[in-house]
Amino acid sequence: MVRLNRKDCGYWLPLLLLLLLFPMGCQSAALSQVTANLEVEAAAVEGPTDLTSPVAAEEAEPPVALQIAELGLALDVVPMGWVVTDVNGQTTTEWIIPTEAAGWHVNSAKAGAAGNLILSGHQIVGDAVFAPLALGDITVGQELTITDAAGATFLYRITEVSEPVPILGATEEDINLARSYLQPSEAPILTMMTGWPDFTTTHRIFAVAELVERAGS
Repeated sequence: MVRLNRKDCGYWLPLLLLLLLFPMGCQSAALSQVTANLEVEAAAVEGPTDLTSPVAAEEAEPPVALQIAELGLALDVVPMGWVVTDVNGQTTTEWIIPTEAAGWHVNSAKAGAAGNLILSGHQIVGDAVFAPLALGDITVGQELTITDAAGATFLYRITEVSEPVPILGATEEDINLARSYLQPSEAPILTMMTGWPDFTTTHRIFAVAELVERAGS
């Protein structure tokens, strides 16, 4: 057995401690590297999820364009306000629908955000931008793209096209049904509304789409 005197201890003890600590340091470094790799992999998995999540309300921008590639449809979208009018002695509001673009209801959700983004358009007047909806060309399963004021694009998919809802002679049930399509939503959806049929306006028709993903910027 080797005996160490006090002087030897002063030399060897630090080396022994270093040898004891070195493997632990290697394990710690290796563990840190594994943890870092796992975090990178997790971030890579979570990346696409961000594209399918709604944009935060404070970051969302108004819609400025709508496209349905399958129909070759490309429309401008402009903010649409309303005026207060008197109808048969009753005060009510009337939306001013643009004639050459789709109108975005300024009190509805913005592009890619949670809520109900509502667009209205004429099917007869002016450029008849929503005539495809009145003609039945817009159908469930079709995809549409909304571009916002910052240039970001959002992909939506049509999930519902309503039956025509009467305006003339509308029952209370008809009125409530039409209103239901214009209600706020917790989910990120888009609702298009126009008159029906394509040569006069006796009914309203609606198409609803759900947000699929943020398509680009």
